[in-house]
Amino acid sequence: MKNMHKPSMNHLLKYLLSRAMLLSLVCAFWAESGALAASVTDFGAIGDGKTLNTKSIQSAIDHCAQTGGGTLVIPKGEFLSGALFLKPGVNIQLTEGAVLRASTDIADFPTQPKVRFEGHFQEHATSLLNVDHCDHFRLTGPGMLDGQGAAYWNSNLPKGRPRLSEICNSKDVIINGVRYTNSPSWNLHLYNCQDSVVENCRFEISSNGKGPSTDGTDIDSSQNITVKNCFYSVNDDCVCLKGNRYDGLDQTPRSLPVENIRISNCTFIRGMGALTLGTEATVIRNVEFENSTVEGNIPMLRIKLRPDTAGQDYSDVRVHDIKLNGRGRILSLESTHGTKVAPDKISKAKISNITVENITGNFGSFGRFSGGISDVHDITLRNIDVKISGDANLDTNGVVNLRMENVNVTSAAAR
Repeated sequence: MKNMHKPSMNHLLKYLLSRAMLLSLVCAFWAESGALAASVTDFGAIGDGKTLNTKSIQSAIDHCAQTGGGTLVIPKGEFLSGALFLKPGVNIQLTEGAVLRASTDIADFPTQPKVRFEGHFQEHATSLLNVDHCDHFRLTGPGMLDGQGAAYWNSNLPKGRPRLSEICNSKDVIINGVRYTNSPSWNLHLYNCQDSVVENCRFEISSNGKGPSTDGTDIDSSQNITVKNCFYSVNDDCVCLKGNRYDGLDQTPRSLPVENIRISNCTFIRGMGALTLGTEATVIRNVEFENSTVEGNIPMLRIKLRPDTAGQDYSDVRVHDIKLNGRGRILSLESTHGTKVAPDKISKAKISNITVENITGNFGSFGRFSGGISDVHDITLRNIDVKISGDANLDTNGVVNLRMENVNVTSAAAR
């Protein structure tokens, strides 16, 4: 029998190192794809709707981050929690029947000194999910984030109410299939995010809930954001584009423009604006709102300006292929929203290259798109056929270069 060749120690070490490198690469792939998964129940979380799980869920997040990342699973059950802080490489999956429910004790959402809110940084209550500098973050359903907002809506809280999720300074974020319900304040706030998608989500408050400031999706100083196949029934702006606010508040760091935003195939049944630009914003450009349905008493396109904010410039907005079936205004431009400024202190805003076309259905009124104290020019209204229950006239006083082609907006009584 021939002698078998015995591997040298060097060969053995090389083999082991190659295997270790392969395992490291596989683990990195699993972490990136979310294949590695752990349940919050493995860390002591109890889904009975009563046990406060903040510490156990945060422990799970920290452990997942320390061991290479992956997906933290919220299984079927009702998991009560205060503020949670995500780490890079850690994703959240809410399975069927899973509810991550906000505590009704504001002390479980500690204030922090530089929280982004309404166009500036301030001391403010933290959110249920706090995500900062977490590129490639994934939050997936079909489970629910429940804010128990009724416990907060009538409260006088000097440091504000919690939001359900705030995602900041992150790229390649995907929010898919999550049901947001009864948020104490804004539902989903994206600040300084890029190349991200919000899809197949529901943002709603109870039909009899007051829900002040329950914005659906706030896109703040972010670029290349897509919102698609989502449902909105809230008590403030549904999709709102925001940015800086220059009324003497701290503006460091200065915000980037809101640009390259697309909203498509969404349904809006309650809110203060299906698509809203402002209030606090400086530069908004290249926005497309398409192939959606607007019902209820909601403005289709709402533009809000602050005369105390210099540099407001909204341009290149296209709204098209929208079906209307409600009582709202088709167009709404508010030149002095939310503030009063002495005439000599007013900053003149610019609104330009707005196209609204292929709009059909039944609605409340045509609305107002007047220049007023703002510079409004190059507005195109094309292929609009809507029956109006109220005022079929559109106030366009002061608009420069207004083009109207095949516009048929008539009162119900006239047909």
